[in-house]
Amino acid sequence: MKGLLALYLAAFAVSLTTLSLNTASTLQIAWIRTKTPAISPIQLTTTYGLFSICEESSYEPGVTTCRPFPSRALDCEGQVRGADLEAVEERKGVWMSAAGLAGGKRPAQRVTRRKRFAEPGWGLCENWSTAGYAHQLSLILGLANIIAIVLTLIGTASAGRGYRTDKLRSGWKLVAGLMFLQALCMCISSSFIAWERHHDERFAHGSKLGRAWVETVVAYALNLFIVITLLLTRITGKLRMVPGDEGYEPISS
Repeated sequence: MKGLLALYLAAFAVSLTTLSLNTASTLQIAWIRTKTPAISPIQLTTTYGLFSICEESSYEPGVTTCRPFPSRALDCEGQVRGADLEAVEERKGVWMSAAGLAGGKRPAQRVTRRKRFAEPGWGLCENWSTAGYAHQLSLILGLANIIAIVLTLIGTASAGRGYRTDKLRSGWKLVAGLMFLQALCMCISSSFIAWERHHDERFAHGSKLGRAWVETVVAYALNLFIVITLLLTRITGKLRMVPGDEGYEPISS
């Protein structure tokens, strides 16, 4: 039973770590960071979170402006109107001119690859919102997983001597399932963000994935490691009741 108990304690420690990373990446506005080249006359730094965007400009040093993101009126294809259109075009002009000065790739390369998702019904807003929803769901699954592990350990401690290993043996499916689903949701959110960074024209120049994205990848990698360990333990028979492991040995006739 000691081996199983150690595995559950390791799963509990990893679950706390992944939930912490998951929460931090949800709150941080640090999924993607874009910055104009150093030689450009205007320095503009933009950081993207799952639900917000913040901008810093050399026009107003030390001033950071944040707003909800994505906004259908400002960020989605075919939804920009009036004064918002002028603001967006001005910002794009800054990026394109800066990229031209730096000798970067032509923006047309990214625009062409974006066309099939620029049609009404699916685009940046849908991808980004899906990533946000998946990440929020992963938080719920992570919390549920911690509760499941705690209840399993409490049940093991309160069970009779002959049933403790059985308690540990019966709880692995729920723990592994919740950890896998949490990892899947985090994988979906990080994949959507990485896809947008690679395909959307606003990230064509001077963009890189931020700390929150890295934390998410580390979190679901840890979860998958524990899930694989639990599965291998089950396959090799370590989760079966064996005589002498605080269970009852059969009475020989």
